[in-house]
This record gives sequence, C-alpha cells and structure tokens, in this order.
Amino acid sequence: SKAKDFAEKHGFQKSVKSYQDLVNDPEIDIVYIGTITPLHKEQTILALKAGKHVLCEKPLTENYEDAKELYDLAEKQGVMLLEGMWTRYFPAVDHARALVEKGVIGEVRMVTADFPELCYAVQWAP
Repeated sequence: SKAKDFAEKHGFQKSVKSYQDLVNDPEIDIVYIGTITPLHKEQTILALKAGKHVLCEKPLTENYEDAKELYDLAEKQGVMLLEGMWTRYFPAVDHARALVEKGVIGEVRMVTADFPELCYAVQWAP
C-alpha cells in the first residue's frame, strides 16, 4: 500500500490502511486532523467516538452548530478536542499581548483581523 511504502521509505515502524484502523489502534492516544475543512467534522467524530484526543487544524468546522456537536461529543467521551489555532501560542502574539497589558503601546481602541476563509474553499473538490 502507499502508506506502507511511505512508512518504510521514511523509517516509520507502523502504518495503517484507513482512518478507522488508525483510531482503532490502542497504541494511539491522540489524532491530528489536518485535512481540508469539509472533512474535519466526519474525521473528528470518528476519532472522538474511538476515545481519541483530537487536535484539529483550523477552522475546526464550517459553522457553530457543528463545532458545538464536536465539543459536546468530546466532553461526553471524556477526551480533549482542540482547534489548532497556532497563532494563539506564537511567541510574537505573547509579546504583543504583554505590550498591550503593560500599556506600552497605549490604549487599544480597535483591532481588525481577518481569517482567509477563501483559501479553504478553493481546496475542496468533491
């Protein structure tokens, strides 16, 4: 299989044939989901139902209702679900937050931020 060939080429000890095989593996505690956004919900549910902790790349889902469903399922299963919003832990963000808290840059009156949703839309091809 492609997975087995890749594993051998890169020195991995194990490979699986499917996502179901992955989440059924008792040696796996946490799953990282980095696929395209429209697949996040389905793959996250699969992992959560198998009792795996999940780190899912941003955006977690396409809407609030789906995100709530996933977080409720994670809580019911007693596992962690975390959206991979790496900027939250980025050192530059910590530095900027500290400057704001110390008043170094003055009073913050407005913040404008954008998330390029379009880049995820163009990835999807059914």
